[in-house]
Amino acid sequence: MKKAIPIFDIKPQHGEGPIWCPITQKFYCVDLLKGDYYKVDFKSGVFETYNVGQELGVMALCDKGQIVAGVRDGFGFYDESTNQLKLIDNSPELDVIERRMNDGAVDPKGRFFAGTMEYDGANATGKLYCLHHDKSWDCLEEQIFITNGMGWSPDAKIYYMIDTFKNVMYAYDYDVETGEISNRRNHIQWKKNEYPDGMTIDSAGGFWVAMWLGSKVSHFDASGTWIEDIYVPVLHTTSCCFGGEDLKTLLITTSNLNLSDKEKDENPMAGRCFSYKTEVVGQIEPRFIT
Repeated sequence: MKKAIPIFDIKPQHGEGPIWCPITQKFYCVDLLKGDYYKVDFKSGVFETYNVGQELGVMALCDKGQIVAGVRDGFGFYDESTNQLKLIDNSPELDVIERRMNDGAVDPKGRFFAGTMEYDGANATGKLYCLHHDKSWDCLEEQIFITNGMGWSPDAKIYYMIDTFKNVMYAYDYDVETGEISNRRNHIQWKKNEYPDGMTIDSAGGFWVAMWLGSKVSHFDASGTWIEDIYVPVLHTTSCCFGGEDLKTLLITTSNLNLSDKEKDENPMAGRCFSYKTEVVGQIEPRFIT
């Protein structure tokens, strides 16, 4: 089995939400339950840490420099110069104490998709939201256990989303002009003891899926056919994105969440980031348009 190697001197408790900035050549990831995110220079490894003040499930870069964030209380914008998080008016989930934002992505037209889950993921009360350019939002899907890895086909005609608890990746028809999804169907179905987490989609439409409790990232082609597994030497892999100058380096986040003392001893690098050089090119991640 091919192996990923550790990269960067950061070690979140629950690393998630990796994104890549091709302009600055910097890598971002969140420490979800602490509300932190890291900004790491790819070449030097020098990093900065920011805290948004509440659980930070997912973040994305904006066209005008701020960070758009999916947090415990819904959607907000974080300004690094002031260290302030400002929630949008009428933010979804504002008064919901049992759920938080968990994962998301920006669509090819610059909308921000993000979804929720209960803290323990025990009930199908999660929702999928779309934040529009004018900061209005729609709820696109309900009755999700754990809203997770999402993205779009290279031609933007299909939207994909994982529900970890259901061990499934859904595919939807996608209207890129309106942001509407329809015609949900199963695209990849895992076994009951396999838990897909975050993912990224390459320029050929292939999927790279981090497997919670799986010590690997699984690679599938656009049709959902398994190609290979990339071994990661920790129990919980959480998500991944493509980075590097040529967009061929897979950057992987991991977690030490809920590990026993024995498991922590067996997984000393849990929480670290890892890299793996691929032969395919990733897609440039869009920015949220304000």
